[in-house]
Amino acid sequence: MKEQIDWIKKIGTERQKELLLPILEKLYSQEKAMSKEEIMAYAKKIKPLMRGSEKYVRLAPSTKEQKLFWLPSCPISTDSFAYSCHQPLKPAEGLKEIGRITTYHRYGGYYGFLRPSTDEAIIQCPKEILDKVCAFEFQTDTLDFPKVYHAGLDRHILTTIYYEGKLPEDIAAQEVSW
Repeated sequence: MKEQIDWIKKIGTERQKELLLPILEKLYSQEKAMSKEEIMAYAKKIKPLMRGSEKYVRLAPSTKEQKLFWLPSCPISTDSFAYSCHQPLKPAEGLKEIGRITTYHRYGGYYGFLRPSTDEAIIQCPKEILDKVCAFEFQTDTLDFPKVYHAGLDRHILTTIYYEGKLPEDIAAQEVSW
């Protein structure tokens, strides 16, 4: 990301400098502010959710009114639960929304694959609620990738919703890996 910031500073247009630099610089500072160990510690307390049914969950606009579910564990940085975990473990109940923000996500190979990760949700979580959060979900209004993917940022743009509440013991006991 540092190279992308430097490139925009050197040869970017005024519009790129005005619109993209503040976002990229904030993301870069957020990434540098937390160590891998800190992110792993938060990942033990903050788990991903997706919407769907008892048989299948997914990140899609059509699921916004469906139930929230806890998911099986997957690597928090090198994998995306939204891409690889579609069978829920159990319903997520008793959670209260405490934050909703726009977040930016790497895509891991091809921009047409929406692969947001847990570490990105933790890194970008507002610091004033980070210690209260026990779960989060990603939402999108569309799967039309030219509308989700921003070429100038080289990132997908989603909404992340953060929740507080009680983390079930079996969900909290899941192994966390990078």
